[in-house]
Amino acid sequence: MYKVLLVDDEPLAIQGLELLVDWEKHGFRVCATCEDGEEALRLMRGIAPDLVVTDIRMPALDGLGLIEEARRSGDRSTRFVITSGYDDFDYARRAMRLGVSHYLTKPVIPAEADDVLSRLRAELRGRERSRAIRDGADRHALREALSRLLAGGAGDGERPEADPALARLSGEAGRWVYVHVETEPEETGRAFEAAQRLAADCGACHAIDGGPGAFGLALGLAADGEAEGEREIRAFADRLLAALRAEARGQIGIAAGSAEDRPAGLAASYGSAAEARRFLFFGGAAVVHYADIRGRTLSRDPGMLRAADAILDAVEGGDPSELSAAVGSAFRAFEALLPLPELVGIFAAQAVMRCAVLCKELGGDPDELPGVPASVARGPGGARLADVERELAEFCLRSQAVIAGLQAKRAGGTPSKVADYLRAHYREPLTIKELAERFYVHPVYLGQSFSRKFGTGILDFAHDLRIAEAKRLLRETDASAGAVAEAVGYRVYQQFLKQFEKRLGMKPAEYKLSPNA
Repeated sequence: MYKVLLVDDEPLAIQGLELLVDWEKHGFRVCATCEDGEEALRLMRGIAPDLVVTDIRMPALDGLGLIEEARRSGDRSTRFVITSGYDDFDYARRAMRLGVSHYLTKPVIPAEADDVLSRLRAELRGRERSRAIRDGADRHALREALSRLLAGGAGDGERPEADPALARLSGEAGRWVYVHVETEPEETGRAFEAAQRLAADCGACHAIDGGPGAFGLALGLAADGEAEGEREIRAFADRLLAALRAEARGQIGIAAGSAEDRPAGLAASYGSAAEARRFLFFGGAAVVHYADIRGRTLSRDPGMLRAADAILDAVEGGDPSELSAAVGSAFRAFEALLPLPELVGIFAAQAVMRCAVLCKELGGDPDELPGVPASVARGPGGARLADVERELAEFCLRSQAVIAGLQAKRAGGTPSKVADYLRAHYREPLTIKELAERFYVHPVYLGQSFSRKFGTGILDFAHDLRIAEAKRLLRETDASAGAVAEAVGYRVYQQFLKQFEKRLGMKPAEYKLSPNA
């Protein structure tokens, strides 16, 4: 509804305007009345009416004097309609010079008033549309200028204030701070609208679109002192968090940068907000202020990426509890070391990629694995360490089940192949790890499947082969026990002796002389 002020020194004339004119039909509402021009000026300063309907002839300050005073004070937006029972050309001409184009005769004729109000409503709506277009263009220009500034390319050369849009900010506040906001990607639109409403209430504050999952605000500070400015930043961040939580679901994070002089200082504030933003990743608080983390550093040691090896071993091993423990161990280390979020993102991506490679090596299709965790797909921005841990653990456990199926399928004939290989190569140095690599299965899984098929472990199977050959050589040749040990693959005689006695209950020399040899 457009607000209307009625001014006439005749109370009956005001009553007639209120009763005979259907104001609401045309979107108007009478919000105040008065009987002289001076009182009207005071009311106008308080209620800011869209329309003033005033009598021309009044004592003291008449209608035209009221219009002249309003225009002289800088009011160019209020619309005026003059009413009079006099046919006065001079008054009409003065009114036209003051921009008054609508006139009502007294007593008011309802049809005439309807026509005037209809035209006024069209004018006011047109003005609103023009203002909205102009304001929208100004906001767009300002956001573009701020975006260029934050990207390091604003302004004219090295003088960002040369940009007219940024120059206007200098009149709003002397010190500025950049506030970064992170939301769930699907909630960013609602959160951004809430931030815009808060920015409009604050005055020297402008929201800057940042795409799905993030945006920022440039906040002009009213306080001059450093301590007062920091309190103002913290109060704003708390208001912003409350406004965002009222509109957007899911996780919300706010990182406030340093307070800097002049709008051009927003580039430095943006950089400090980016540093604060990294600490959001560890999930200690929804709001992080640069003032609280200034001087703190995050670990850049790439050695922590080696924890992915233990996770992959656990994926191959097939034991869910060992896998959960490996993931948990890695992330407890991250909590203690505070690595760069980017390093944690690389670590998680490596684990996912290596699961896919293992799946392919086992003859599977990596598409059979679960979808890439959301926190890995979009990078550490907006995610939290706990999110990455939970999603990576779920991915690895589900991948482990797929890989176990592929191992079982492949290992159906693998134990027999390993046994054949051992029969041909038992004289050579052997380890379960090397055999597992040769046959593309996990060492633990290979050992378990071999034992189930042959009733003995791989190493015992190899020792059996060696001792069987040693018995033949002792029976059929004159070779010494030491030579026999070396011939069947033992580099250390004591090891040969131990395995021989374990199986036969006697020493090689005793066996050679026994009648059962």
